[in-house]
Order: sequence, then structure tokens, then C-alpha cells
Amino acid sequence: MTTMKKNWILQHWTLPNAIRSSSQLLVILLLLIGAKALAVATGAQSAVNSAPTANFDGAPKIAFVETEVFYGELLQGEVVERDILIRNDGDADLKIWRANPSCGCTVIVDVPEMIPPGEIATVRIEIDSKKVKAGSTRKGVTFESNDPQQPQLRFIFSMNIINLFRTDPKPIQLVGLLSDSKTLRVKLIAATDLGFEVAGARSRNGNFEITDFVNIEEDRLYEIEVTAGPSPTPQSIKDPLDLLIRVKDGREVVVGRYVEIEHLDPIQVSPARVLQFGNKDTDPLLGDGVPVVTKKIQVQNVDPEFTLEVKEVILEGFPEGLFEVEVQEVVPGRIFRIFLSLEEYRQEVLLRGTLTIVTNDPREPKRVLLVAAKFGRL
Repeated sequence: MTTMKKNWILQHWTLPNAIRSSSQLLVILLLLIGAKALAVATGAQSAVNSAPTANFDGAPKIAFVETEVFYGELLQGEVVERDILIRNDGDADLKIWRANPSCGCTVIVDVPEMIPPGEIATVRIEIDSKKVKAGSTRKGVTFESNDPQQPQLRFIFSMNIINLFRTDPKPIQLVGLLSDSKTLRVKLIAATDLGFEVAGARSRNGNFEITDFVNIEEDRLYEIEVTAGPSPTPQSIKDPLDLLIRVKDGREVVVGRYVEIEHLDPIQVSPARVLQFGNKDTDPLLGDGVPVVTKKIQVQNVDPEFTLEVKEVILEGFPEGLFEVEVQEVVPGRIFRIFLSLEEYRQEVLLRGTLTIVTNDPREPKRVLLVAAKFGRL
């Protein structure tokens, strides 16, 4: 390199004045900072690219031989067992921890705890079709396993449930006074062309009896009489009428239809337990033009052989004079109305008491209701 070229280079790197020196220094610093930032960014990217990734080599892998299966047509009432085939496509033992059916109609009968790599295992399930509504339906079983990619996997099965008959009336209801027997005749009418024979009938829990049974039209129409005896207490009962049904192809099923039994109290009180003055009832007392708030209780006698009398109404637990009580006989011996009127707004948030209705009912002469009044706006 000639002396002139060397001097030219030196002149550009060693400027003769402070301004040029400062400018060059600034350029050098910026270049150094940029180079450093590039090195950091490159290193960070390298670190990201070299980060370890999930490796499922040597892990189990759950799979179904068939993911969704149609089990065909089932008569409502049939209980059948079916198989679910599970395959382990992984390289380690597959452990089945749980099998959870989506419906109470499905019970897990047998499930393997472990499936070796490459093998297929059988899960046995039981399906009770009487717990499924008639028509097309889809259900499932969710399997929980040690597969790291699919710890939960759902198997789907579908089927068509055939209802063999319908009832008239529907629902089957026996309603009457608790002291009386209640009887109803029920028709069983074929709902398909399969035909059906009623080979047996019973009350599942013994709350009623089959008092008559008639085959009106072979394979098409039956009539059953059900009877519920008296009850010592008022109560509502649902008891299945179990029917053993045979169809022409030889299959037998047990099908239940609920019988709803109402043993009525001859004295009906409405509301039956609690009478409440809520805030929306008492708030108007704070304004102008609403001098009183009134609620009513109805007492009705549904026994045609009995003449009801309301002898006394006793209100307890409230400040004296807070409520005014009035009794009206709407239908002599049959319907009474009791009016509770509230005229005063109180500072207490809540007041509670009882209302006792005394009648001439020999079985239960006193009917007690809870009474509550809410305030708390002052």
C-alpha cells in the first residue's frame, strides 16, 4: 500500500478535529451495540430452536377398533351385553384407569386394567333399554387412560329403541281420598306390527294390585284393572306397573309404566305450609294510598260425606295488633277463606309466627302454617 493511501485511511479514522472524532466514535459505538444485539437475538433464536420437544416414543396410544357403532333395534325392556374393542397402538402398556358411561342405562361389566402394545382388548358393557326413551338415541362411554396424547377418549354407540305398546289413559293416575280404595282400568294398545302378548303383570313395590286382566284382541289390545287400597296418611306414590311382554319372534322383555297414586287429605289447605309477606308485599305500606296488604288462605273439604267447620284461627308470635284475621265461609261445609291483613310497616327486618286453623276434622283437627313478614327498608 502506498504512503498516500495509508495517509488517506488514517485521515478518515483519526479526524483532525473534535467534531469528526466524536462522530466517528458515535458510529463505532452504534455498530458495536448493533452487533451485540444481533448476537443476543441469534443466540435466543438458537435457544428456542434447540429447546426440547415432547417426545411420545415409548408411550401407550389408545384407539378403538370402531369409534362409533350402531347396535341396531332393541325392544324397550331388553337388557343386552355388547363389546367395545380397544387397541393399544403405542410402544408401552396402556392402562385403563376409568370407564364412565354417559347414561344410567349403561353398566360396565368388565374392563381390562392393562393392554400390551399392539394388542386388542374387550370391554363388556350392559345396556338396559327400559331406561331409555323410545326412538333413536346416542350414548357414550368415556375411557380415561395413561395415553399422554389422549388421556380421555369417548366411544359412541347408537341404537333404536322400539316401544311395543301405549297406555290409555296416559299417565296412569289413581286419585282419591286417603280413606278410600282407588281403581282404574288401563288399556294396553299395540304400537307396532310385531304384536305382543302380556304374559304377566305386577306392582313392583306392592302399592297397588292387579284386580282384573282381559285380552280383548289377540296381540293387539289388553285391559288391566289396577286398584290401590286406603292409606293411613296423605301421600303421593309412583310405583311401576311391570309387564312381562312376549313378541312373535320369541323375545321376552319386562317393561314398566308408572302408576301415580294420590291419597288425598280430605281437608286441603292452600298454601299448605308457609304464608309469606315478602318485601314486594310490604313495600307499598311505605307509600301513600296503600293502607293495608292482605293475603288469603283457603281451606277446602273434598270429602262429600263430611261437613267442615272452622272453629278457631289462632295467630301467634307477632306483636299484638299487627295483623287482622278474618274468616269467611264461602261454601257452607266445603270452602273457607282466611284473610290476613297487615296495616303497619315495622322496623324489624323479619318477623315470624304461626297460624293454627282449628277444625272439626277428627283425624287432624289442627293445621299449622308458618307465617313470615319481611320489612327492613327503614
